[in-house]
This record gives sequence, structure tokens and C-alpha cells, in this order.
Amino acid sequence: MTADAHDSDVERQITTLTEIVDALATAVAQLSDRLTRLEKATRSRGQDDTAEGHEPAAWVWFTPPVAEDDPEATDPRITLDTFVTWYNITYVGVEGSRAKPIPHCWRQHPGLAMEIATLAYSWRAANLGASANPREAQYWHHQWRPGFTDRLTREWVHSDCLDGEHRATGVTEHPDRFTLAEQSHDVVS
Repeated sequence: MTADAHDSDVERQITTLTEIVDALATAVAQLSDRLTRLEKATRSRGQDDTAEGHEPAAWVWFTPPVAEDDPEATDPRITLDTFVTWYNITYVGVEGSRAKPIPHCWRQHPGLAMEIATLAYSWRAANLGASANPREAQYWHHQWRPGFTDRLTREWVHSDCLDGEHRATGVTEHPDRFTLAEQSHDVVS
């Protein structure tokens, strides 16, 4: 290949690459504009998933109070405590059914505490804010809640706990990450 042919080939490649980069830059600008318009439209309809966007969806009849609704309260433990109370007054079944109340000693059962946390926050994701979705809400009722109910009595707690008398089972109780952080902070102070 001659020097002139090589230079001509390089120039064609540069021209082609420049056209590709220009097309990509145009596409990115268009996507950025579209995203900005969508964000503005969402804000104007009040569908913000930030702390202000915890409105229940139309199908939600009973809403648990949550810490995130109070700008002064940011501790997820409050959300879980209120979720447990709300769950127990909303989802306990008839006498003899599998739908038992979450026992007061739930924090003393690490696996149960973890499952309650995901149960609470999956309920919130399915039922609150702009991302609420009736299919996800129904899935929560059809899959997550019954599965939790089954595991509550079969895997997490002893029947004594369900009767109001805590009885240690399984993994030894240990502090949650929030309590550990508080203890660490107290030691440093």
C-alpha cells in the first residue's frame, strides 16, 4: 500500500469514526432531554419516589405507618416495629388458621427479624410510591405473605413464642446492625 493510499484510508476511518461519535452524541443528548422531561412530568404529578413519595396506591385499604413518613425519624427499626403491629392487626387469620401473629419476641430470632424486614419493605415497594404495582401487591399476598406465615410457625419460632412466652430456638440472639452502630458510637464518645 502506498503512503497516499494509507493516508486516504486513515482519513476515511477518521471520518467514519467521527460520524459514529456524532450520532452517539446526538442519541445521548436526545435521551438526556427525554429523561429530563419524564422527571419533570413525574414531579408535576406528585409521583416522586423520594421521602415525599410514600403515598399508598389506590388498592391499599390499610397502610402501616412508617418511619420514613416522619422526616425526623429515619430509623428502619421503627418502620419494622410499626409494620409488625400493623401486620398483627391486619393479617392474623381465624382461630386455628396458619395466619398467626408475629410474636413480640421477633427481634430475638435473627432469621425471623431478617424475614420481617424484607416482608415489610417488599410490601412497601409493591404498594407505596410511583413504582407501586397491583401485580406486585397481589404477588406479595399470594406468595410472600403465605410463605412467611408458613415459615413463621415451621422454621422461626417455637409455639411458646406464639403464646406470648419467648423460647430461644435456632440461632442465638444477637444485636442488629443499628444497635451495633449505636454501641460503637457510644464507645467512641
